[in-house]
Amino acid sequence: METTAERIPLLVPPAGPEDPAGDSLLCRAVTHRGLVRLHNEDAFTVKTKGKYHLFAIADGLGGHRGGSIASEMAIDIVNSEFEKWNGKGKERFVVRAVEKANQEVFNTAQEHPELFSMQTTATVVVRDDDSLAIAHVGDCRLYRVRNGRETVLTKDHSQAADLLRLHLIKPEEAQQHPGRHQLTRSVGSSPFLRVDLIKEKTNYSDAYVLASDGLWSELEALDIRDALLVENIEKSLEQLVAKVLKAGAPDNLTAIIFRVG
Repeated sequence: METTAERIPLLVPPAGPEDPAGDSLLCRAVTHRGLVRLHNEDAFTVKTKGKYHLFAIADGLGGHRGGSIASEMAIDIVNSEFEKWNGKGKERFVVRAVEKANQEVFNTAQEHPELFSMQTTATVVVRDDDSLAIAHVGDCRLYRVRNGRETVLTKDHSQAADLLRLHLIKPEEAQQHPGRHQLTRSVGSSPFLRVDLIKEKTNYSDAYVLASDGLWSELEALDIRDALLVENIEKSLEQLVAKVLKAGAPDNLTAIIFRVG
């Protein structure tokens, strides 16, 4: 019988330098096609440059031509911008990287009729000594577990999430709403894009998971909390993915776990 560990390839990035405070950053990532989709339209990156750590996920919109091209293009652009970045103003950098990805995806779709309407989500995270800068568009999520409590740091840009924020539906209704995966904001949908910017101070022993909707939508918040409380982050990933596979894994799933210290 195929075990979970055999089914999910783990990315083990090289160990980055320790932070000036003596903290180290542990990181693991995984992507999986799921059990229904024929292709994986998720793309991600994990990179380190000096004291800066980059984490990003892009999820090509299912049903749109070129979804996998859009997500790969977005991640390629984020990587390229990170390599050129001088390390100043990480908040401006993450927003600018997503805006640049939006311009390139949109322009490419206009120039190639076969890729018309290709779009993707994008969530880009940069960490330095003691804080995160997060640029976010779409419905990937960044979860934090601190002192045993889980928090979602991003807001979904979906019809259901918008209705929930307007108090037009209840949280339990949002979980089953037909607009749950209908995005109201995405990379490549228009020439101009509003990007959410989130700033976050990190504490020693904080654990984070950046996840595409193919992972978080099949889990409860407590599943994510319990997995991130596991000391070994490879086992954390296996625990999360095993639950999604057991639930049928109807979509591609990607997750990046990183922990301070």
